[in-house]
Amino acid sequence: MNPIDTLLAKLPDAKKSGNSWSARCPAHEDRKASLSVSEGEGGRALVHCHAGCTATAITAAIGLTVRDLMPERPNTSHNGQKEGRIFASYDYLDENRQLLFQAVRYDPKDFRQRRPDGNGGWFKNLDGVRRVPFRLPELLASPIDQPVYIVEGEKDVLALDALGLCATCNPMGAGKWKKLDDGMIGSAFRDRTVIVIPDNDDAGRKHAYDVVESLRDAAREVAILKLPGLPVKGDVSDWLSNGGTAEELIRLASEADRIGDEWERPTTSVITPGTLTPATRSRYAPDLVCLADVEPEKVPWLWPSRIPIGRLTVLVGRPGAGKSFVTCDLAARLSTSASWPDGDFSVAPLGDTLFICAEDDPGDTIVPRLIGAGADRRRVHLLKAAKIVEKNGEKKSVAFDLSNIDLIRDALISLPACRLVVIDPIGSYLGSGVDAHRDNEVRSVLAPLAALAAERGVAVLLVCHTRKAIANFADDAVLGSRAFVGLARSVLHLSADENDRDRKFLLPGKCNLGISPPGLAFRIIGDPARLEWEPELLENLHADDVIVPGSGNERSRGPEPVARDSAAKWLAELLKPGPMRVEDIMAQAKESGSSWRTIQRARELLGIVPHKPTYSGGWSWSLPEK
Repeated sequence: MNPIDTLLAKLPDAKKSGNSWSARCPAHEDRKASLSVSEGEGGRALVHCHAGCTATAITAAIGLTVRDLMPERPNTSHNGQKEGRIFASYDYLDENRQLLFQAVRYDPKDFRQRRPDGNGGWFKNLDGVRRVPFRLPELLASPIDQPVYIVEGEKDVLALDALGLCATCNPMGAGKWKKLDDGMIGSAFRDRTVIVIPDNDDAGRKHAYDVVESLRDAAREVAILKLPGLPVKGDVSDWLSNGGTAEELIRLASEADRIGDEWERPTTSVITPGTLTPATRSRYAPDLVCLADVEPEKVPWLWPSRIPIGRLTVLVGRPGAGKSFVTCDLAARLSTSASWPDGDFSVAPLGDTLFICAEDDPGDTIVPRLIGAGADRRRVHLLKAAKIVEKNGEKKSVAFDLSNIDLIRDALISLPACRLVVIDPIGSYLGSGVDAHRDNEVRSVLAPLAALAAERGVAVLLVCHTRKAIANFADDAVLGSRAFVGLARSVLHLSADENDRDRKFLLPGKCNLGISPPGLAFRIIGDPARLEWEPELLENLHADDVIVPGSGNERSRGPEPVARDSAAKWLAELLKPGPMRVEDIMAQAKESGSSWRTIQRARELLGIVPHKPTYSGGWSWSLPEK
């Protein structure tokens, strides 16, 4: 069955109305038909509970999962070709032997990674997953005086393991060592003797240098072992197949030159005995990368199209715009792996949130808002200050700023499941010696933070206020230097609806990692207060359309009057017979070639206020009564 039929089979009271169905929501005690069901793009099933139940809760209540709402897709590889049969799969386990992800080899030869989806299936990406070394539990359990051999692939690791040697590798092969979870460097390799065995090609040699650079401070000693007689692109498995033995490998490893304190990464791609001796550099040499050797990587998203993983995102708005409500809502969704509020069935990865907050009190502000949002507070943490332990054992807390980036790194190491870091507001943590309006000074603080985000695989959300000076574009409204926007990969803006001050907009600004997402609208309701997101997306609405920086006010910056007035006449004629559903209006506007944003401006001109004719129905527009 297709997704719609599968879902409707579980909802015996569903009644069809036009192109959609209504039913009692199975996720709560529903006396009215609060659940709307419709078919989306590509045949996926869309569900929306007007009482606020998530897609995850709805499907779980009837024995389904969110994946059951999606049509089956053919297995394809990264190049778009149909995947072959699985030749081998390699489990990557955490310290407690829990499965984090798998590396899968296909026939014909291709390698992919996948992670459990929690329902017996797989997500074919590593979004939000810790990258750990292969066979981590065995590595941690091995004697500390036993040498560790680092090779390039899981097959090589298992070949050495069969000989009684301790071996490991990173996922995804050469060039991906730096993507390992940073905490692994200290916990898995500290005070160990490490022997790096590169494949016999340029990529293998560069990979070996990456390993050496990351381990030289943590390991007791590190050496690069070039195996004799290897064919071009050959590896340790080839060497063993050609007669190499464990005894000979151990001997070669013991004789390999150790990396000294003065070792510098060679500029040549050829490893020679002299390469490993202390080098003296008489001049700088260019470090060139041929882009044909760089594999394209899919952007990992915490919230698709809005908050990327491993990057900086800016959330900007006036005081009282709802910034901290939004950050608490994000943390709550991460803590329970709830659906994101834009209705595309994307689910937040289960994980922790670290708040670094200077303005909101945890007792009377943060915690009540988390409770209102339904957060699992065991997954939300607050970094209040730095602790100093005196020689006499006395502890005291002192304020900190981003010049102490290692404090945040240590906090993230102690929170391995952390997915989001919120710094609110960023201006309070720049440091007393940093001028927030000087580009070079701001970059000197944010660049290490951006590097830490990439290193730890977390999303970092910088909360900013708006400036008072007039600017031509919404992104220029961010208080302080343009470096805040320049280093961020995504900028999100909060503003109020000029026709309804209790209605807030979350709108996209800069988004240079993907297509700009639609805007969203919400209200702050309840006690304790929480966000109620509107199901209707604000298509084609950008922050520049509604925000005019300057004195922190918003106003409409719509189309030219001629286009708006023409749209108003068209809309008035369309609604003359009576109320009409918004989705039908959108369809007719599209057929007429009208911009939806122009239609929205026409709605404002006519004084039309969206409303719901029934509790379970969608939004409708009607002309105001005269």
